[in-house]
Amino acid sequence: MPEIPDLEAIAGFLAPRLAGNPVATVEARVPWLVRTGADALPTLVGHAFTGIRRHGKFLLFATDDARLLVVNPMLTGRFHWAAPAERRRPLTGLVLAFADGHELRYSDQRRMGRWYLVPIEALATIPQMAELGPDALALDEETFLARLRRHPGQIKSILTNQKVLAGIGNAYSDEILWAAGLHPHRRRATMSVDELRRLYHAMRETLDWARPILAQEVAERLYQENNEWRAHLRVHRRAGQPCPRCGHEIAGQTRGGSETNYCLHCQPLAL
Repeated sequence: MPEIPDLEAIAGFLAPRLAGNPVATVEARVPWLVRTGADALPTLVGHAFTGIRRHGKFLLFATDDARLLVVNPMLTGRFHWAAPAERRRPLTGLVLAFADGHELRYSDQRRMGRWYLVPIEALATIPQMAELGPDALALDEETFLARLRRHPGQIKSILTNQKVLAGIGNAYSDEILWAAGLHPHRRRATMSVDELRRLYHAMRETLDWARPILAQEVAERLYQENNEWRAHLRVHRRAGQPCPRCGHEIAGQTRGGSETNYCLHCQPLAL
């Protein structure tokens, strides 16, 4: 699932390419991916996007007529910036063609992604948007501590709860907790203030570390097959490999289809 570094990189890649580049055609091959505003989607033709920003796991494309095209890629949503002659992926569901001849294609293996076209003032009407916590990159340290103190449960579940803070998912929660030296099943209620402060700094440092890596990956590969960018991660999906910090074997657990990875030596479970 795309998380903060992935979506920041995609937004950074697309923003200069879409600026002053009006939509020429819209093709909804799987129209029900557009949950709100499907009938209005063709009215994007002739309009340009004036900016792209990210909030949590949503990308928000602002139009020159005060609307927002909001995309939540969910688990398997992928973008492809392509020339018209390039072969389309079999699961391409939406295509926006632009005046410069390029196409922004959206494919979704599980058809879980959600698109919304709404007036700017109606942003809060989008499902989940009104319930989202503050974006993880927008939180200062004291606000981060205050929000986490309300939740006594397992720390990985708290970090990935979009109502607590938005934008962190399964992959980067593993990376952040490894950087902080905290076990993913550790209960927040057992953590000291110093440990929570360490977690905050690990979150900022991990996301800052990943963003330029992803920016380079996107620059090279959004023209190509866009799968998950995970090769740079240090512990996530590395079960059985040596921990890059201590050399002990990385552990792995899978629950509900999601894998959690950690180093028990670096991240001891203190109940």
